[in-house]
Amino acid sequence: MRLEVVLEDVRVVAPVGMSVSTIDEFVMSKKNWIEGKIEQFNQFKSMSLPVSYESCSELSVLGKTVRIPLTKDSEAKIVKWLDAQLMEFLTGIVKRHTQFAPSAIRLANARTRWGSCSSRGVVMINRKLVHAPTDVVEYVLIHELVHLKHRNHSSRFWSEVALISGDVRPQKKWLRLQGAYLI
Repeated sequence: MRLEVVLEDVRVVAPVGMSVSTIDEFVMSKKNWIEGKIEQFNQFKSMSLPVSYESCSELSVLGKTVRIPLTKDSEAKIVKWLDAQLMEFLTGIVKRHTQFAPSAIRLANARTRWGSCSSRGVVMINRKLVHAPTDVVEYVLIHELVHLKHRNHSSRFWSEVALISGDVRPQKKWLRLQGAYLI
């Protein structure tokens, strides 16, 4: 059995046929852990992002608050501008790390991943990362670039990530706690 807590939503994953009483006991035994996770998310509620760009005029863009004038039908223009900001930032990082040569960098609207690296060398980055701090975006890109050399999460992979990015625990923690608001 497994528990997942995202924002204030608690999900239980259990084998088919497991009794409800067994599941209830498991959930109750994890009550303090669940409450702790919900509290962690509540500490970061100020990070909430708009559901629609049309409903706000301030956005977090690569760690800075940007005021955007809104007009009718402006959401598509804003998304295009945000994509351009993110791609410019990502391209700058790739230029600094010439030991990696991705065949392409693409942006996507992934629901469960921050990035991926295909066997053909295409690096995909979740476009919602434009709302994250720059160190978090850089960590995700470096993570995917290192996958060009190491196709797994072996100790060699993590050693190379650490060699380039240093201690990535703060970035991973940010994604774990704040990422739910982006997705």
